Amino acid sequence: MGGIRMRLSKHVEEALYVILILATQKEHQPLKSNQLSEILNVSDSSLKKVLRQLVVNELIISSASKDGGFELKKKIKEITLLDIVEAIESNTLITYTPNNVAETIFSRKEHARKSEQYFIDGFNQASEAYAAALKKIKIATILEEESIRLGTIDWAKIILSRKENQHEIDQ
Repeated sequence: MGGIRMRLSKHVEEALYVILILATQKEHQPLKSNQLSEILNVSDSSLKKVLRQLVVNELIISSASKDGGFELKKKIKEITLLDIVEAIESNTLITYTPNNVAETIFSRKEHARKSEQYFIDGFNQASEAYAAALKKIKIATILEEESIRLGTIDWAKIILSRKENQHEIDQ
């Protein structure tokens, strides 16, 4: 399959699954960053940067109380892949800035300028098409309706179960 290869950071995947975890959390109770990092098996300090971007982009909220943590701000049925990618990778999906190479090839400045603009326009169109495609992909599509409505998974219990199993293995 041809086409441009674009590399997204691992943080996009982490953000996707944070959103899914929060959407399915039992009774939609908040989860702390250390709980989320343990569920995902990723560094807590790294995940905190991801969580911060999700808060700044108003996908989740953070409360600092004793029982606080992170929970969804935006409804899961409204969150798209574009929301996640833009939150983590920045609002510009494809950037292209000419480095005046055209001026070394074309002797007429006007020709060089037009060639640069042609490529800028092409990358801008590609970025818009990419954004439109990502916007069509709703995150909630992979979840069961009941999981979304009620929040049926007790992630804190799963963490405890993992720890108990690991403790048994270690002994």
